[in-house]
Amino acid sequence: MPALRDERPVSVRSLSMTVTNNAVISVALGYIEANPDEVDLLRSLVVLALHGPAITARSTTPAHVTARAAIMSSDWRVLEVMDAQSSTWHLPGGHLDVADASLLGAALGLAGRRAGVDPNLVIPDGIVPVDVDAVIEPAAPTLGEPEHVHYAVTYLFHVEDRELAVADIGAPAVRWTDPRHLPGRLGAKLTRSSHLSRLVR
Repeated sequence: MPALRDERPVSVRSLSMTVTNNAVISVALGYIEANPDEVDLLRSLVVLALHGPAITARSTTPAHVTARAAIMSSDWRVLEVMDAQSSTWHLPGGHLDVADASLLGAALGLAGRRAGVDPNLVIPDGIVPVDVDAVIEPAAPTLGEPEHVHYAVTYLFHVEDRELAVADIGAPAVRWTDPRHLPGRLGAKLTRSSHLSRLVR
């Protein structure tokens, strides 16, 4: 878990998010049950959600929750989208909207908006995230945002046909890549899952 100078959450403005702190805690506890070796990472998130303002609101510091989608094809390639500002590849994801009804739904909605994924042609792997990571985000003075932490909650989705599932919407550049190329623990998890899938076929 990245070190935080002060774990008391501060909200720049009060927001009423549909995904409540209790809902985030429920997701975190389910993730801990499935991944008990990652309890230390999730402990700070649970504490922040218990004692602070909306943990899914972008304005909440020193940390808030974001959502990502790992869209996997039948041949175990993962969908990435290019960030136009940094020219880097990453999973489709981002901040939650006030109207998002769940973290899983937010991840799927972001995949649609950021990468053109058709939500009707993907199948969720389950209701428990495949990964939760704590990522330090640098300060953004133009947005009035100090350095803070994103708890990136990643859900796994499966598609049978790449071309049907991802529309050609023109704006974003997308690619399908080997999960081994993904950084950190998530890449290792998806690579292990792909190997297990091949073994049982």
